[in-house]
Amino acid sequence: MIRAKVHDPSNPVRMGDYLMLFASAVNWHYFDLKTKSWTYGGELYKANKLSVPPSGPTDGRFWAPHVAPCPWSLGDLVIYHSDVTFEDNHESKISFALSSGDPPNLIWTASDSYVVESRGYQMPFAIDPSVFEDDDGSFWLIYGSHAKGIVIVELNPATGYLKVDPENKIWSPNDPRFTTIANYGGKLDENNVEAAYLYKRVGLYYLFVNWDVCCHGVESSYNIRLGRSDSITGPYLDRDGVDLAAGGGTIFLDAYGEILCDERFVGPGHAGIFRHTDGKEYFSHHFYDAKSGDDSGSLAIWVLEWDQDDWPRIEINEEILF
Repeated sequence: MIRAKVHDPSNPVRMGDYLMLFASAVNWHYFDLKTKSWTYGGELYKANKLSVPPSGPTDGRFWAPHVAPCPWSLGDLVIYHSDVTFEDNHESKISFALSSGDPPNLIWTASDSYVVESRGYQMPFAIDPSVFEDDDGSFWLIYGSHAKGIVIVELNPATGYLKVDPENKIWSPNDPRFTTIANYGGKLDENNVEAAYLYKRVGLYYLFVNWDVCCHGVESSYNIRLGRSDSITGPYLDRDGVDLAAGGGTIFLDAYGEILCDERFVGPGHAGIFRHTDGKEYFSHHFYDAKSGDDSGSLAIWVLEWDQDDWPRIEINEEILF
């Protein structure tokens, strides 16, 4: 399944007869499972569906949201997203909002404050949030881009803010609240890793990250890499046993469509997985379409299969039925 004009998507979330999908600029899309059709709902901020989070001055760069069932009782879904205030100096905050109402016309209420922030290249860039609720009810935020790489920090599942010392929203070296779980490995002056996504299956945690260059259309070199761990805080090891925090990462989707056997799929990014009611797991991501020449980004959804050694792979020959 392919849908144009989607960039930095969160994995789809089912609500009733709809699959809800959100992407950068907090763009809102939904798929009607009865009519088998997509609808674009617009930008939530511009549509007044969501008030601007009270995180201070902003240049309106609400990037790369992640949507998940809300672990506390204040809303049905929670959406975490970045609020970039000064990109060139890596100044950004991560905020969230809660949904109410009936799908697909959800109403969103912004959080009272923000969760974490970054104030320069000396700390993880507070963008590309992804949240994860574990089997024991613990709730986690994974985020980061370039700079200090990808980190994970535990949230309070009753509030959505940091579990420990929530008023201190700044990462610092040796802060025990934050654990680094992925880095590019020092191969470039810039730490080209971002867009983390965490998934759990058969007792193992799977960490997907993006390497290299995004947002240059069909000239992008973005690729999705993968490692796994038996602990949520890592270490995450690739197929060769190399720690992602030390520059490891097995290529899951390459930059130029070789794994997908189609060169139209350039620069795949922002992995997501969802379990559907047909019993299958599906993998979603954006890409730049070399076939259409559209540099704005498109969404692709594939059937996800698993090898005997419990590593995931795309099934490119199986039809998407929903």
